[in-house]
Amino acid sequence: MIVVFSVVAITIYPIRWPMKTFVLLALLTAVAHAQLQLDGATATFRGSLPPKPTAELDADQIEKLEGKLADLTLDFAAVKKHPRAADADIFLKAVRYAIEFHEWYGKKPEEDLTKATALLDEAASRITSLKNNQTPWMEGSGQKVIGFYSKIDDSPQPYGVEVPEGLEFGKDMPRVPMWIWLHGRGDTATDLHFVYSRLNAKKPGQFQPKGTVVIHPFGRYCNGWKSAGETDVFEAREDAIARFPIDDNRIALAGFSMGGAGAWHIGAHFADQWACVHTGAGFVDVKRYQKITKDKLPAWYEQKLWGVYDVPNYARNFFNVPLICYSGEIDPQRDSAEYMAEVLAKEDLHPPHLIGPGMGHQYHPEVIKEVQSLIEKAVATGRDILPKKLMLQTRSLAYSRMHWLEITGMQNQWEDARAEAVWDEGKNDIRVTTKNVTSLAIRLPKLAKAPKVFVDGVEVTGSRFLGNKTVWDWKNHAKPTAEGSIKVDGHVKRPMLQGPIDDGFKSRFIVVLPDGKPDGTATDHWVRIEAEHFLVRWRSLMRGDAIVRKASEVTEQDITDCHLVVWGTPSTNSLLQRILESKGVSDVITWNDKVLKIGGQEGPVGSSVPVLCYPNPLNPSRYVILNSGLTFREVHDKTNSLQNPKLPDWAILDIVQAPSVASAGIVIAADFFDNQWKVLNRAKLPTDRE
Repeated sequence: MIVVFSVVAITIYPIRWPMKTFVLLALLTAVAHAQLQLDGATATFRGSLPPKPTAELDADQIEKLEGKLADLTLDFAAVKKHPRAADADIFLKAVRYAIEFHEWYGKKPEEDLTKATALLDEAASRITSLKNNQTPWMEGSGQKVIGFYSKIDDSPQPYGVEVPEGLEFGKDMPRVPMWIWLHGRGDTATDLHFVYSRLNAKKPGQFQPKGTVVIHPFGRYCNGWKSAGETDVFEAREDAIARFPIDDNRIALAGFSMGGAGAWHIGAHFADQWACVHTGAGFVDVKRYQKITKDKLPAWYEQKLWGVYDVPNYARNFFNVPLICYSGEIDPQRDSAEYMAEVLAKEDLHPPHLIGPGMGHQYHPEVIKEVQSLIEKAVATGRDILPKKLMLQTRSLAYSRMHWLEITGMQNQWEDARAEAVWDEGKNDIRVTTKNVTSLAIRLPKLAKAPKVFVDGVEVTGSRFLGNKTVWDWKNHAKPTAEGSIKVDGHVKRPMLQGPIDDGFKSRFIVVLPDGKPDGTATDHWVRIEAEHFLVRWRSLMRGDAIVRKASEVTEQDITDCHLVVWGTPSTNSLLQRILESKGVSDVITWNDKVLKIGGQEGPVGSSVPVLCYPNPLNPSRYVILNSGLTFREVHDKTNSLQNPKLPDWAILDIVQAPSVASAGIVIAADFFDNQWKVLNRAKLPTDRE
């Protein structure tokens, strides 16, 4: 059974430095869709997200909401196992979080009291319907707001749906296209306000494609459609496909502003998933967008980690999907689209870039019609699910697949890697050329006659049949097995297990807290403060209650299904001690009451802490993450372009100074592991620049 804790009590013990209280810093003013400055920050941003209230509810108003919420939460228990329970749960969570984080942004308290009351009334109505196994909110056309339980943390996540007039449901009805619309930045668009706006939407969104379902993912609030926000897009898509008669080969991805940045990022990294990608404004990288000069560059590893999301590093993937761009003529964010046009032109790719004359950060009323026409044309053609030519470009094994072609190993992580394939049906062969690739896999349906496969001019003679797929595996400097296949296994970096630390928070994880008594040390104090900080930050920014266990409560099923985010010291967390003593891990890190060492780098025991991600020795297909949450922090929330990984695979942090809104500690040493998850023998300092 999964137990979710919304509040974690952690005892604070005095240590030699005064610990700052972690608070969500103030925004002086806030609006539902804040105006952007040139660097992508909102004009109202004064701290972290969500902002402080503009019109706080009084104690009596809060008490009444809490009472009604408590009653409905008890009532909800009767329908919690219903397949559509999330459709009601999203309303309860929205009000619960609004109360916890004081998310009241109206001009008067009564405005948000009305919103919260309306959401609780809707929850009550839906709970009653679910008790009768009915879902009347799903009937007919128009605007809807529904939800699903995220696989990351079991949290209910909302999304909006626009169902066109005349669309009929039924297994025998023809399937229709779908657009996924990614919303722009809204500092105050938390669950309460997003759900209320979708519930009471009177008009359709920016586009109204005929005969097309349009969904509006929440994206876990305001993170630039990265991290859990990226996962949210795909989970909302899959939930919509399960509910509505969607043709999954005619799905467009589109967005504007922060949503445009999301369309750039998700469109480039997952180009094989869409019939069309439309980008309206939005940023595409960090350095150029933030105008970072050489003297302001961050540590070398953070620059490497820009390769996780920076779109120019994935530009050739747009050969696999139609791309349609829009910018306002005088919009500062037009520069990002112009930059991408330059990058793509060097690859001999020239997607249309429509300009709204005289427009700032918005669509031109006539040009938007041209944009819609181009998207509809591409969607009508649909996605080619078995293309004969593929282009795959990546800097991370986290984004290493394009249709039937997958890079499964790279010589140099975080450097440009490519695999390009041509399937000639006439010659019945597939020819792949690679760059910075050590292994790859080709997966095709079972064919009447298997094609010959050549990688960089060398024939791959073996294949194996898995389910309904024929797979060819290829690896540099290796010979095929007797069956002709070469497995990509063992203790190596591979897709979905390649780092960095933040990668573990895009899929299912469990927070593992100490099960031993606090020992009163500075390290133990830091661990408990930082664990609580992460749980609060996950709720406030990623809008979910992380699943929490004490070390002694972790089950074998947890180990099988989840990344383990382990907090503690060897003396306070029994699971951590078990992991540290495991083969492989013990070769990487030594940590006890006398020494803290990762490879050749050491930190003073008692005033430094190790953080890392590593294949869990109890289940090497999942991470163990040690003493770290998301590595970007409150100060980076001012612009979504800075909400990127700040630490590589491992680091040693000096904790003499208290953690801050910028960092959990001063970095003593940090680096990536090599392809075999071993410590690299090099003497780079955190302050080195490249």
